[in-house]
Amino acid sequence: MKWKCIERCSKTAMANSDLPKYLQSIFYPLFQHAKDLECQLMLMDEMLEVGDKKEIPFLAELESHENPKISNKAFEIKTALQSKLGLITDTERRRLPMNLCFIYDEFNIRPSKVDKDLDFEIELDILNTKPDEM
Repeated sequence: MKWKCIERCSKTAMANSDLPKYLQSIFYPLFQHAKDLECQLMLMDEMLEVGDKKEIPFLAELESHENPKISNKAFEIKTALQSKLGLITDTERRRLPMNLCFIYDEFNIRPSKVDKDLDFEIELDILNTKPDEM
């Protein structure tokens, strides 16, 4: 019975592809009709089991839910679903590749000399090191 309802909602969501991304989740209408917290949390568990990438925007929307149990669970399920689907998270997308960390050494680039007129009263240790110590 549960899967027939999900399938029916899925066809409705696919027909409305001009909707905002979080509304395209097949779980959105089910979540809206779930009255109590326990049912909503169980639906979120099912998102991890049978969900796909269309659930990610809906889970991101739920992360700002007024109930902390729902927002925390949404973050947990979204992270696990992204990992399960092999998607890159927003945090990983902002990270620089490890090979860029060593580019200064590879091309023998050294920081520029300190301009005496620009004194922000912040001491940077890297500016005081000698090239041999790097």
